[in-house]
Amino acid sequence: MNSRRTFLATAALSVPALAGAASGAGNLANNPAFKDCPRANGGPNAHRFPQVIVQDQHKQKAWFYEQLINNKLVLINFTSVKSEKRYPIIGNLVRVQDMLADRLGDDVNMYTISTDPYHDTPEALQQLAESHGAQWKFLTGQPDDIREILHAFGVHGSINGLTWIGNEKTGRWLSKASRQHPLFIAEAVARLSIGRHHKPFLVDLHSV
Repeated sequence: MNSRRTFLATAALSVPALAGAASGAGNLANNPAFKDCPRANGGPNAHRFPQVIVQDQHKQKAWFYEQLINNKLVLINFTSVKSEKRYPIIGNLVRVQDMLADRLGDDVNMYTISTDPYHDTPEALQQLAESHGAQWKFLTGQPDDIREILHAFGVHGSINGLTWIGNEKTGRWLSKASRQHPLFIAEAVARLSIGRHHKPFLVDLHSV
């Protein structure tokens, strides 16, 4: 742990601060483990997120908050290769991906965080993503680091049914059920968008 902290402290000199999420704030404040974990000092919710490195299915590493969350509009959900067989969510989120179209990877970023980092290697996550046609990032990492991220979102256990949508340009977050009609999830993105992409409603909801 000491070597890890030393690494983080050194890296922080060249990498801006990390950030945090909008869920599990109460649990976070009462969890002594988080009080010892390095935190970011930049971004609207930086203090709520651990300063850790994650790795995607292509083995690309990044600081979780600073490079993937801060100043971005994001959708974040949680599953694992094993959990997806019992409680599938990726197929529904692929339909959200299709609705976002060319916004995905441009001004909207999607992430699936593994709830089983002990077993979900980048190769296993790549296979999971490709089997569904998912084009967003699937993230894993050191188990302790991933656990801290999961706790920041109030995720406990291997199955979680929520997708968090957040705009860290404004600091606004909300959640939707990951298996909810894709239109409602895409609409949450539109609501939190700013500029020409902002829309309070995508369609007449009575027609859904």
